[in-house]
Amino acid sequence: MKILAIRLKNLASLAGPFEIDFTAEPLASAGLFAITGPTGAGKSTLLDALCLALFGAIPRLSNIGQSKVPDIDGDITTSDPRTLLRRGTGSGYAEVDFIGIDQRRYRARWETNRARDNATKKLQASRQTLTDLDSQQVLSNQSKREFEQLVESRLGLNFEQFTRAVMLAQSEFSAFLKADDKERSELLEKLTNTAIYSQLGRRAYSKSKEAEDALKTLTAQASNIIPLAPELLAELEQRLSDAQQQLKAHQAQQRQLEIKQQWLIELHRLRDEQLAAQEALSAAHQTWNDQSEARQTLGHLERLGPQRHRFARRDTLNAQLNPLAEQIRQHRQQQTALQDQQQQLETRRTQAQASLLDAQQAHSSARPLLQQAFDVQNTLNHLAREFAKASDLHQQSGQLCAQGHASLQTLLDQQQQVTIRLERIAEQLQRSDDLAPLAQSWSAWRDRLKSLTLIANRLKHGQSELPALQQRASAAEQQLTEQRNALELLYREADCEVEAVTEQVQILGSLLQDNRKQQRAFEELARLWASQQEVDRQLADLAQQQQGAQQQREQLNSEGIRVRDELTVAEQTLTVTRQLLERQRLARSASVEELRVQLQDDQPCPVCGSIEHPWHQPEALLQSLTQHDDNEQASAQKAVDLLTEQRNQLREQVGGVIARQKELLRQHEQLTQRHQALAPDLASHPLAAQLLDRDTGKRDGWLSQQLSQLNQVITRDEQRQEALLTLQKDAARLQQQLQAASEASQTAAGHVTEQLKQLEADEQRLEEELTAFTPLVSPQVLEGLRSDASATVMQLEQQVTQRLDQLEQQHEEQQEQTERQQKIEKQQVEQQTRLHRQTELAQEVTRLDEQQQASQQTLAGLLGEHATAEQWQQTLEQTTEQARQAEGSAAQALQDIHDQLVQRVAELKSGQQQQQSLQQELGELDVQISEWRGQHPELDDAALDRLLTYDDAHVEQLRLQLTSTDKALEQAKVLLHERDQRLQQHQSQHADEGDGAQMTAALQQAHEQSALSEQHCADLRAELSEDQRRRNANSELQARIAEANGEYLRWARLASLIGSAEGDRFRKIAQAYNLDLLVHHANAQLRQLVRRYRLKRGGSMLGLLVMDTEMGDELRSVHSLSGGETFLVSLALALGLASMASSTLRIESLFIDEGFGSLDPESLQLAMDALDGLQAQGRKVGVISHVQEMHERIPVQIKVRRQGNGLSTIEVGN
Repeated sequence: MKILAIRLKNLASLAGPFEIDFTAEPLASAGLFAITGPTGAGKSTLLDALCLALFGAIPRLSNIGQSKVPDIDGDITTSDPRTLLRRGTGSGYAEVDFIGIDQRRYRARWETNRARDNATKKLQASRQTLTDLDSQQVLSNQSKREFEQLVESRLGLNFEQFTRAVMLAQSEFSAFLKADDKERSELLEKLTNTAIYSQLGRRAYSKSKEAEDALKTLTAQASNIIPLAPELLAELEQRLSDAQQQLKAHQAQQRQLEIKQQWLIELHRLRDEQLAAQEALSAAHQTWNDQSEARQTLGHLERLGPQRHRFARRDTLNAQLNPLAEQIRQHRQQQTALQDQQQQLETRRTQAQASLLDAQQAHSSARPLLQQAFDVQNTLNHLAREFAKASDLHQQSGQLCAQGHASLQTLLDQQQQVTIRLERIAEQLQRSDDLAPLAQSWSAWRDRLKSLTLIANRLKHGQSELPALQQRASAAEQQLTEQRNALELLYREADCEVEAVTEQVQILGSLLQDNRKQQRAFEELARLWASQQEVDRQLADLAQQQQGAQQQREQLNSEGIRVRDELTVAEQTLTVTRQLLERQRLARSASVEELRVQLQDDQPCPVCGSIEHPWHQPEALLQSLTQHDDNEQASAQKAVDLLTEQRNQLREQVGGVIARQKELLRQHEQLTQRHQALAPDLASHPLAAQLLDRDTGKRDGWLSQQLSQLNQVITRDEQRQEALLTLQKDAARLQQQLQAASEASQTAAGHVTEQLKQLEADEQRLEEELTAFTPLVSPQVLEGLRSDASATVMQLEQQVTQRLDQLEQQHEEQQEQTERQQKIEKQQVEQQTRLHRQTELAQEVTRLDEQQQASQQTLAGLLGEHATAEQWQQTLEQTTEQARQAEGSAAQALQDIHDQLVQRVAELKSGQQQQQSLQQELGELDVQISEWRGQHPELDDAALDRLLTYDDAHVEQLRLQLTSTDKALEQAKVLLHERDQRLQQHQSQHADEGDGAQMTAALQQAHEQSALSEQHCADLRAELSEDQRRRNANSELQARIAEANGEYLRWARLASLIGSAEGDRFRKIAQAYNLDLLVHHANAQLRQLVRRYRLKRGGSMLGLLVMDTEMGDELRSVHSLSGGETFLVSLALALGLASMASSTLRIESLFIDEGFGSLDPESLQLAMDALDGLQAQGRKVGVISHVQEMHERIPVQIKVRRQGNGLSTIEVGN
């Protein structure tokens, strides 16, 4: 994978558009380049653009929160990459060209904009596209998920891997080197993105804990649910069977008594129904007599019905004749008015015809002159077009002549200016002739000058550092003395020796152990006492619950007895009702049906004597009686079902209460056992006698006081122990500082010696370089290189560069002068041609103007007062057309009046015929109505008008009302007969009614016996149901316990291997493998960067040591590395992680954005050597740094220059 180019526009401080092309010089041939610029100029924005184009995300925005920043139309999150869009701009983009793992060239682009690219509008969603540059095919421009997958497949890296493998952050590895095992495992987890192992460890621990808690809960539940033994269960089932047999015997006796009682109840009910039927028959007779007048009215209406339509038609004819006469009168008036209008329109049409004839004759006379005028006008138009065309050509020719003259003059002026510049360049070159030898081979001597500058700067810097190193060595020696004095002072202030401090710590530890033991004894006594008090409280609560359950059971028993009695009565009523209804159905089928079959029309009924038989059709009455019987039976059945359901519900409630009582009794036994178990523990406690000797109300206070006193003593001893331990810790710290000061003093002395050696070597190399430049430069320049190499080289480079630029400019100006002279000669010939053409066009314009004036005079004589021939022709045609329209309008109006007159005549005739027909029909109706009224003299006008107000619906309603009354009377008669028969049949079932009071007493006794038997059965069933519930629950719990135990064993085995509350156990195991892999890759990089050092695991599970191959493979702590060595090892670790992240992928582009600012000169030299080693491996390395010395040592730079107002620009150069 290799980055080819980066392009961006309007991102942060970089407005652009800017392009950084790594395939163009000087970046193409530079293996190492620097990105330079002041803080905040926008250097890191270049790397942001790289990540934006490829992944749509920025590393430095990945770990921030979801806080908001204000935008134009609202707030957006601070992690949104669109916040990088420059303020005040409407759009921006980032674009990257790269070579993928398939060796094809691709272009990834990220862009965003505001609505309509307006900087004041709403921010729109970002867009990403991926293009194959080799085939010019767009691979993705829609889904961001699709884009992400395609980029990862082409790069071979995802976002996390890219930020670790391409943009190296060795500062994280500097912290990684100095961390302990826990911190190192956390950092390694973060760097390798393997947090899943910590999550698995925490999950295994929590799942094991959850499984253990679930198993304990199920085991505790199973111990409280124990079913009956098999022999006790068999005894309970036998008792229930005997009780059920006894209950059946009592219920059979009770049913016999209930049937006899139900017969008496039914007898009284049938007598009441017979009396009600007699009263209903009397009421029906009274209603029938009250409707005699209505029956008479219905008779008149039925006789009037056939003549009703004649009365209605007579009213309709009278309503039509009056408006018809008025309409005929209006039609006659309209006919007279239309005849007058017809005469006026005929006169108007004659006048219009005469006007049309005059207009046509005038148009024919003017036609020849009009044609001549059109010909002259066409000629004039043609001349005008030719004149305009010639004028335009003449004007254009003049403009071309002027432009040609100006262009020719401009070339002459430029030629003169070039001559002046060439003279000035020649003078400048003459002044710098002494630099000619150096300038001729500048590309070769420039690198040696840079090397000389580095040597001189290093020598100068080393000489300036030497006093500081000597001073640091002196300070380290002084620090050693101070640390030795501080350790002696610490022991003098504590007024004890080291051995005495240790002895006092041991004595305090023994006292604390005894006091804590006594504290635990008091805490155990307090726990036993509190447990006993809690058990006593729970026993009191259980006693109250048992009393409430007993009251509820007695209440339910009373309710059950009441429901049972009501159910017995309801079942007896249902039985008697079914028997009576069956007998009534048999009676209806045997007697009533036979009587109805014998009925004949117009013959008296043998039962009631009526000659009308509205119920001669038996189906209606039978259906009514059958429905009545079914309703009575359903009502009785519903009452039985309702009471049966209530009884079952009460039985279930009683069973629940009994189970609850048993559960409370079991809990009481358990609490009693706990109370009995606590008593021996409390009595045997060594401090129990002191507690029991006190009053019950003061025991809790005494326990609290004893515990408080012990806590105070323990706290005092712990504080003293802490002070002694702090003294030991401070002494150990000072001892370490003393050792460190001694090592620092030795190191500082070594640095001074090494610095003197390095200064001597740099002085020798500088003199050698100056000797090589002696023939090429003046003595003054040599002295400047010796005293201030950077400034002298910079000045020399400017002078040589200026001379080379002047030579190049001289060559370009001379070449341009020759080309311009050829252009001048060519344009002079073209200018002569343009002047000749302008003269010819002026003569043509004059000729056309004269012809145009002659044609205008001829046309004016022909047109006269008219402006144009078209206007003259339009005037003639308008006059003719107006006359023709007037004649047509008059003819059309005359035709319309004629049509209206014909229509009115036809309407008048039709109205007169209709009037005659209606009058004839009205006379015939009057004769028919008079004849009918003569046949019915009892109907006078008032009675007739009243009867006519009845419509068909009213008549039908009256008829239905009278028919209903007749049917109700007949039904009352039949119902009375049926009730008499039912009463006789019921009385025939029992001859003796018996004593009701004696029967009630016997039935009450039977009820009580059944209730007692039923209650006994309910108790036994409740016990059996409770045992079955316990048996099922216990079986289910045993299965769940087995399953939970298996689950717990599985998770416990896993938790014992990898589980921990914080996940650190599995994290350390997993990161140990990652650390091995990382050390392997880092050592592979160290062999190429610096062959002296290797990393090796040791010291602890995740410990790291440094092996010095030049010191006999000596192992030492990573803390002993100097600044430069730490940088090298950190860089090797970062490159190793990059190798891990990229697997088998070769990464040819690297960017380093941190880590150089804190390096000393020696470390900086090591860092530069390491970077040279990286580019020697074929990689292109980009470095972002503020260190000026790195800028001087890296020739190719991408310079980010600040321009003010938050704006920066980018330049690429040497």
